[in-house]
Amino acid sequence: DKSVAVAQKVSDFYDQPTSVVNAVSMLYPSVFICLTFPVNYVIDTQGIRRSVLLGTFLTAVGISIKAFTNVAFIYCIIGQFIAAIGQPFLINVPAKLAAVWFGPQERVLATTITVAS
Repeated sequence: DKSVAVAQKVSDFYDQPTSVVNAVSMLYPSVFICLTFPVNYVIDTQGIRRSVLLGTFLTAVGISIKAFTNVAFIYCIIGQFIAAIGQPFLINVPAKLAAVWFGPQERVLATTITVAS
């Protein structure tokens, strides 16, 4: 049926309650809140390039685990968690990039373009 929600399909496939499947989707915002300040420190000390590479690597590893490992639901959770760790590295960079590379009058536009791309 085309009207079945994704959470219900995942729940059926892995034989998990939909409440557990929906709770796993809360990993991204939860991990972001916990890691945003430590990640900002890493961005400041290690630089934008390394931070983006680390965030991209973690996201790719997490997504790969989720996409290519359909053995057990725990792999979805692990993949989601690893990808969630990479998220703040990618989301927090645009403002830093604008502050480093652009003048005060250009920062808003630079941040908007980097977030939108």
